[in-house]
Amino acid sequence: MEAKVIIVSVEKSNKSENNVWAVAITGEEQKQAYCKSAWKAMKVAFMLKKQTGLYIEDASLHMLSEEIAKQKAEAAAKAEKQAEQEVQPEQQPEAEAEAKKEKKARKPRTKKVQAEPVLAQAAEAAGLIAFM
Repeated sequence: MEAKVIIVSVEKSNKSENNVWAVAITGEEQKQAYCKSAWKAMKVAFMLKKQTGLYIEDASLHMLSEEIAKQKAEAAAKAEKQAEQEVQPEQQPEAEAEAKKEKKARKPRTKKVQAEPVLAQAAEAAGLIAFM
């Protein structure tokens, strides 16, 4: 007689085109639970293990952990992509503001530089010593 173990499998849902995770015990006809995500299926499998004292099949655990890792990687990539998109529009107004500041700062300096020789020439003509 074969020992009973907890198995997890992917099944097609009757209500939609999505796949669901079915948690069951070998030798029993009725499934214990249906879950929409691999994370919930693993949670149910460990709760069932605690209740019944049976072992979870190694292949099922490996399949679930791979699926969870894949989902985490996709979520991290999606979050990173959204963060990049949010940062880019914020940088453009800052660059425009800096360009405006630079333009404003340049105009008064050029006027002062042009005014200095005129003052020096006027002071020399009047016979005064000008310090600048």
